[in-house]
Amino acid sequence: MSIITFNMRDLKPLAEELEKAAEYAPTMDLLFDPENHIDGVILDAQGRTEEQVNTAGGFFWPSDKNIRKGAIGPCLQLVGDQGVYLITNAKFEDKSSPVSRGTVAYAKGCDPKKDDDFYENKRALFGGDDGSVTIPYQWYLMAKEKGKRVFKVKLTETSVSIVV
Repeated sequence: MSIITFNMRDLKPLAEELEKAAEYAPTMDLLFDPENHIDGVILDAQGRTEEQVNTAGGFFWPSDKNIRKGAIGPCLQLVGDQGVYLITNAKFEDKSSPVSRGTVAYAKGCDPKKDDDFYENKRALFGGDDGSVTIPYQWYLMAKEKGKRVFKVKLTETSVSIVV
């Protein structure tokens, strides 16, 4: 178990980005959950199921074209790779990255530009593998409403939760 800490001030640009976005990108959680897909069937870009792709000897990846309208809402993504950071799932026409938009918030001790031991901290907090975890935007709003100065997320091997 680890507690990952962010400065609420660093999350403000992410919240502003989510508020002004017209569209949101699906997260891995959404892409791979049948409940979010039309008729509960996950399809690839060619309209094939995972079984059909595997039978044909290909690599299956879900398409976001089959996701139900309204299933994708604003959220934060906790990412572990070059450090540990939060980004949004805001989607913009110019397809710019969160880094180029200035909407990346690094966890305490996990910023490769500021922390010499960012990689060791990343491994201790997030584990050795790279990945992402969906964080509900409502958690940020709750912390803001309570006047919190830090945003804390508890991460275990099987769960993620907010620390209040």
